[in-house]
Amino acid sequence: MKWNRIRWQDAGNQFLFAANIFVLVLFIAGSSLTVPAWLQVLGRMHPLVLHFPIVLLLLGSLLLFIQLREPEANRWKNCFTELLLLTAALTTAVTVIMGLLLAREGGYTDNGSIQWHKWGGVAVLWASSALYWLRAAAKPWLPKTGALVTVALLLVTGHYGADITHGNNFVLAPVTPRNTPVPLDKALVYDHLVKPILEEKCMNCHNNGKAKGGLSMELSQQLLAGGKSGKLFIPGNPAVSLLMERLHLPAEDKKHMPPAGKPQLTEEETALLYYWIKGGADFKTAVATLPARDSLYLLAAQRLQPATSEAPVYDFSAADEKLVQQLSNNYRVVYPIALHAAPLVANWYNKDKFNIQSVSELLPVKQQLIEMHLQKMPVKDADLEVLSQFKQLRVLNLSFTNITGQTLATLARLPHLQRLSLSGTPVTLQQLTSLKSAPALKELYVWNTGLSPADLQQAQKILPRATLVKGFTNDKGEQLKLNQPVVLNAVAVFKNNLQLKMQHPVRGTEIRYTTDGSVPDSLHSPVFKDSLLITGNTVVRAIACKQGWYASDPIQLSFSKTTYTPDSIRLTNQPEGSYIANGGTSLTDGQKGGTDHNNGKWLGYTKNSLEAIVQFPAPVPLKAVTIGALRNTGAYIFLPRQVEIWGGNDPRHLKLLKKVTPPADKKDDPVTTMDINCDFPLTQVSYVKIMMTQTTLPPWHPGKGNRAWLFVDELLFN
Repeated sequence: MKWNRIRWQDAGNQFLFAANIFVLVLFIAGSSLTVPAWLQVLGRMHPLVLHFPIVLLLLGSLLLFIQLREPEANRWKNCFTELLLLTAALTTAVTVIMGLLLAREGGYTDNGSIQWHKWGGVAVLWASSALYWLRAAAKPWLPKTGALVTVALLLVTGHYGADITHGNNFVLAPVTPRNTPVPLDKALVYDHLVKPILEEKCMNCHNNGKAKGGLSMELSQQLLAGGKSGKLFIPGNPAVSLLMERLHLPAEDKKHMPPAGKPQLTEEETALLYYWIKGGADFKTAVATLPARDSLYLLAAQRLQPATSEAPVYDFSAADEKLVQQLSNNYRVVYPIALHAAPLVANWYNKDKFNIQSVSELLPVKQQLIEMHLQKMPVKDADLEVLSQFKQLRVLNLSFTNITGQTLATLARLPHLQRLSLSGTPVTLQQLTSLKSAPALKELYVWNTGLSPADLQQAQKILPRATLVKGFTNDKGEQLKLNQPVVLNAVAVFKNNLQLKMQHPVRGTEIRYTTDGSVPDSLHSPVFKDSLLITGNTVVRAIACKQGWYASDPIQLSFSKTTYTPDSIRLTNQPEGSYIANGGTSLTDGQKGGTDHNNGKWLGYTKNSLEAIVQFPAPVPLKAVTIGALRNTGAYIFLPRQVEIWGGNDPRHLKLLKKVTPPADKKDDPVTTMDINCDFPLTQVSYVKIMMTQTTLPPWHPGKGNRAWLFVDELLFN
């Protein structure tokens, strides 16, 4: 056994020496050598095998620093370390040879990261070989120093290798300070909008060190020159530009860019490149010189000045659901601000039945109540003491109530109050300014209060943090157009019923509405009175009307009823790409997806079909399932080819309840959401299985023959 080990070790020594000589020849004269095709295959295996010598070298270097107490154990450790270092050096030699062969292929230039990586690889080979040959040196510090040098060379070489594969500075990017965002008025279209996209999504393969297809994007001259496939773009004509063509190819296409598996451009990024090329692809244009309505300017404003507003965060838990239901009656409605949300909103109706006791009755949920709408109720000055106990209030509407303002300072105790409406009340300047100590007040509605313009101007100075909404005075007698009605409780999905509440800030304005899908008019459509009870799936369209004004544009609201809430949802196939939302819970969160498929509310499928298993906490009598879907043919998103609803009380033995085939999408169909209704005879079920299959892109579509995307958002059970 000892003879065999020595024999193999001797053969390894000879091979290692020969490999070092071969690497030296290949490194110096490689460009003049002809490499057969089978060796090119070997070279392309470089990324596959390079991790083996790394692990072996690190482990061998570590063992050189370990000394065992038992002589026999230490002898075996030294023997193992010796073989490990030889194996590490041999695999390093093979890896370096593969890398040098790979570097001779097209797409790599002779400068930058690739050169440093080649030098580093050869240095690691020589260092690992020396480490093996000096393993038993008389001076113990010599192999240990060699181990440290080898590890250092590994780190440096790996850094440049990562730059080649993933782009410049890939390893250190997380700790490298990012550039400070450039203000819109100082930004350049190319430097601050286009180039960052190319750096993030394209330059990892198209840089001076790794110019795939002969294309480098680091310099403007290189972009204009293009690569082996020709010019990258035609300034002013994005429709025939190679760049846009490659971006819009199906992801499965070999020529699609970026390649599958790499980070893809968003729709916004693609649009930026499109409009930059359309505008002439100039490298020095400043954003500020673009027209305010120019598409490129609008995209730049959105990208360089992102919205800073964030969703509010509430630090309280939800109230008992049964308690909330008990607090609603014929004259008062208490409901969550969104389905399953903790914050509550309260609305009052019928001023003849109102008294302050109806407000005090809500004290059990004072920690959850964030909005109170008491407009047109006979609220008195003394009643504000009760209101001040609701410390979580953010919105309080006291418009056209009976308060005179004498106790208005009481409301300054509300630490979170942001919006207060006092329109139509006789408050004075002194009373109004008593709110200056309200810590969170941002908006104060004071139109029709009788305060003079001078009073309002003075009040604004005293309350600089709050915006005073003063209403509108038409001094010139012009006929103006009303803005749309304001919806106070636009909950998209509800249980049981919903009291829709709308108002308009202009006094004396009528709101007229329809629920049959038609456009309302100012003469024949019903007048909205206080509230509208919605008991089922309803589309409400409403306009604001007033004598002497043009009617507003119609507002359209879609409300969906869900009677039963499932206990759990299991997705057999997971959503794909970045369209994962919050998984199965997104299907019953009460949030409609809207027409923007990138808003994080949609589940997207293209390779797999959607199959969801829904379980209810107890058997429910079900007669309909409604599924929200999206159609955007330009983004390859089509309605499903078929929908199947299965149900029963045993998940292993479900029966088909309904099969629906939605109408085929047409070329000119607009981007829209659609509820797919699946009605069936009343059935007692504990489990429901929903299956949706994609359609194939039709012949008129650019991606014809490929599978379309399927987007799903909300499931309703009735």
